[in-house]
Amino acid sequence: MSKVEELKSKMEKAEEKVEKCKKTIERHRKGLDKKVSALAKKGINVDITDKDANISLKYADGKSTEHYSDIYDIERKQDDIKGATKKLIDAEIVLNNWKKKLEAELEKDNFINNGIPQVIKDFMEEWKSSAYDWHIKKYEAYIEFKARLTEEKLQIIIDCIKTNEKYSHLLNEEGEVKDTSEYALINTRSREIENLLKEKQLDYKSIQSRKANFGGQAILKMDEFYNTKERLEWLEKTLEREEKNKLIDLINRINGVVGTITDASQLRVSTKGNLDGIIIGTDGKAKVETVGAGGYNIQCFHFRTLVHEVK
Repeated sequence: MSKVEELKSKMEKAEEKVEKCKKTIERHRKGLDKKVSALAKKGINVDITDKDANISLKYADGKSTEHYSDIYDIERKQDDIKGATKKLIDAEIVLNNWKKKLEAELEKDNFINNGIPQVIKDFMEEWKSSAYDWHIKKYEAYIEFKARLTEEKLQIIIDCIKTNEKYSHLLNEEGEVKDTSEYALINTRSREIENLLKEKQLDYKSIQSRKANFGGQAILKMDEFYNTKERLEWLEKTLEREEKNKLIDLINRINGVVGTITDASQLRVSTKGNLDGIIIGTDGKAKVETVGAGGYNIQCFHFRTLVHEVK
């Protein structure tokens, strides 16, 4: 699901909530009118705009009147309408926020589709594809790295148990640890074990830090998904959003130098994936030069596109 489709879906749900609130208010109003009309037929006129004005209809000589229950029901309906109206206002605020977000996203898409030369879009699409592949490979390496840390941690605990008499009850006749499951070992706590793990940077805090340094925030986020499909959908959406932002940023910088683009025929995407060449606009022309870096063992491919005015 694209960002626009996602926002449309959320806006539609917000619209449904607004309509539901309106129907609830209408239902309460009909109930209120029905109760007020019933009392009017008995010659009792209820002021639905002022609850205090109806006190005399509920009480007389310090006691409840025969109309107390009917007046109470009317007041309860008034409170229901008040509460439902507040919910409607909140729902309309949420709907308006989703509408604004959708409009902004549609403006981005329209700008990208109609205001950006194809060569620049191709360049960014190649970046996105490269970044997607990098993240997949990095995630696989991260899973192996995480498993290796766990293995090292468990081995430290096993070695400590086997060489410390206080854990003799955890050993079998052959001197081996009876239960080497991760659950059993991780739950074996002692000062000696904790100190050893901290020394080897295998305690919980150190492992979290090492995982973050190895993978980065995007990889850590991917690791939160147990479902592969959901993980890849998140990655696709994240890179799509970043691609749009990079496109708009680049075009805004180019427009700031050359004005509205009129000719991008001299721009090329090199074999290295860099965007280079001359671009012409209503206010002049500029040299576009991309400085890129990256690689599986270094970092995700990133680039810095320079835009220099050509006199």
